[in-house]
Amino acid sequence: MEEQIEPWELGSGTWLRDRVSEEWRLVATRAGAVVNPSVPAQDVARLIEARRDPGSGEWFPPEFKYSLHTGAPLRATIPTLESSWVPPFGETVLPGAERPRGLKRTPVSLGLARAQERSATGQPDRTLPPLPRGQYRFVVHRFDVACPTLIAVEPEQGKLLVLLPESKQWMPLERTAGTSWAQLLRNPRGWRMELVHAHDQATAYCPSATGLAAITPSVFGLRYAVEYAGEGPALGGPVAWGREIWMPMLGKGDTVHLVGKPHRAAGHMHIVLPTQAPVPLHGFEAPVFDDVHVSWPCDQGQMVLRLDADGEKHADWIEWPEQVRPIFTMGGPYMQHNGTFWQLCRRDDDGRFLYVQMAAASPETESLDSLGLCTGRVCYRGTSRVPDAPWRGAQSGNDESAEIVVPLLESAHDGAVVGLRMNAPRGVLVGNEPTRAILQLDVQDRPAVSFGAIAVKRAWSALLFVYDGHLWVHHTDLAQPLGWKLGL
Repeated sequence: MEEQIEPWELGSGTWLRDRVSEEWRLVATRAGAVVNPSVPAQDVARLIEARRDPGSGEWFPPEFKYSLHTGAPLRATIPTLESSWVPPFGETVLPGAERPRGLKRTPVSLGLARAQERSATGQPDRTLPPLPRGQYRFVVHRFDVACPTLIAVEPEQGKLLVLLPESKQWMPLERTAGTSWAQLLRNPRGWRMELVHAHDQATAYCPSATGLAAITPSVFGLRYAVEYAGEGPALGGPVAWGREIWMPMLGKGDTVHLVGKPHRAAGHMHIVLPTQAPVPLHGFEAPVFDDVHVSWPCDQGQMVLRLDADGEKHADWIEWPEQVRPIFTMGGPYMQHNGTFWQLCRRDDDGRFLYVQMAAASPETESLDSLGLCTGRVCYRGTSRVPDAPWRGAQSGNDESAEIVVPLLESAHDGAVVGLRMNAPRGVLVGNEPTRAILQLDVQDRPAVSFGAIAVKRAWSALLFVYDGHLWVHHTDLAQPLGWKLGL
C-alpha cells in the first residue's frame, strides 16, 4: 500500500508531501533546523520563500518553478528588502559596517515613500500586532530562515517573540539550554545588542545578570539556546570590537571588569581584563567606539578599552575634568568629522555648558552659549538644525522656547533625521503627562516633512526600527507599533 506522506530531500531542506491533499510541509532546513509544528504552514512557506500557484493559492517548495498539478508558472515570493536591524540604532558588524559606531545613526536610508502626501494628521501605512506589556527592543535578521525576520526582545523579562509574517501573530521562543538571561540594567539607556552571523547562524550578544549572554535563535524551531561569558552581572551594553565582543561587568572587590568573547569561540571561552574602576552607581551609558578605542561613559568618568601601539588591549579609567558633570539626558555624544567623540557636560562652579573630548586623559573642551539635542553628527537648537559643530557659529536662540525638535535617529546614508517636534514649556525631557509629538523627517537644506503624530508620556523615549521596507515607531504607551513605508 502506497504511503500517504512522501518525503522529499531538496536544496531548501526536507519536505513532506501529502499525496491526498497535495500539501507540502517543510520539516527541517538544509542547515538542520527542525521546524516546530506549531508554526502555521503558510508562515513556514513564507519564511522559506516558497513559491505559490496564483490560481489555487497552493504553496510549493522554492525549487519548483511550475505547478505539479497544472503546469502553470509558480509565483515567487516577493523578496523582503534585505536589511538587518540591530538594536538600538540598526548598526551591524557584518562586512562593510561603518566606523565609528554607537551613535544614534543608522546605515539605512530613511527616505519616506510619497513624502509630498504626508502630514502631521496622516495615518500610518501599516501596524504590527499588539505586544504583551514590556520594554521591547527589535532585531531584524534572517537567522535560520530565508528572509529578514522580526524578533521583539524584552531584556528585563528575558523574552524573545518572533513575528510570523503570514498569520500576523507574535510567537514566543522557548529556551532550550542555559538559565534566564533577563536583567534590569542600572541604566536602561545603556542596553544594546550585537549580532554576528556565521555558518548559517546568527548569534545575538546581550547583557545579562550572569554575564555576556550569547543567544542563538531558531525561528523555525521556536526556540533559542543561550551561553554565558563571565561570572558577574553586566554593567553596560556589549560592543563588537576587534575580534571579540566586549562588555563591562561586576568584578571582585566591587570593581569593573571587562569581559571579551571571541566571535566564533565555542562554549565559555572568554578573556577578562580586570580594572580598578569603581562600579558606577547609576550604571554605564551606551558606549561609543571606533577601531582604536571603546568608551563606556557614566556619571563619574569613562571606562575605556583601547589598543596600544603594539596592538595590545588595555583598560583605562578616566575621570571627568574637575568641577565638570556629564549630561546624558540631552541626546547622545557628538562626533566630529575626524571621528572624535564629545560629551555634553556642565560646570559645577558657574553652571556653563561645554563639550568634553572623550577617551582622552587630558581632554579638550569647547564652551556653549545655548543647548542643543544631538544624534551624533546632527544637532538641533529649538527647532533649528545646526549645520556645524554645536559649539561653532551663532548660538543665539531662546532656551525657553515652547517648541523643540527631539532627534531620534539619523541616517548615515544621506543625513536625514527622524525626530519629534513638540511643545516643551517646562524644558526638554521633563514631565510625565501625555504630550502630542509630531513625527518629522528632516534633510539638510530641505523643508522638514511631517508624517504623523503620537500622544504619549515621555515621547522622547520612542524607539525606531526598520523592517519590511517600513519605518516603525514603538512606544510603551502605544497599542501597537506604527509603520510608514520607506521609498526606494
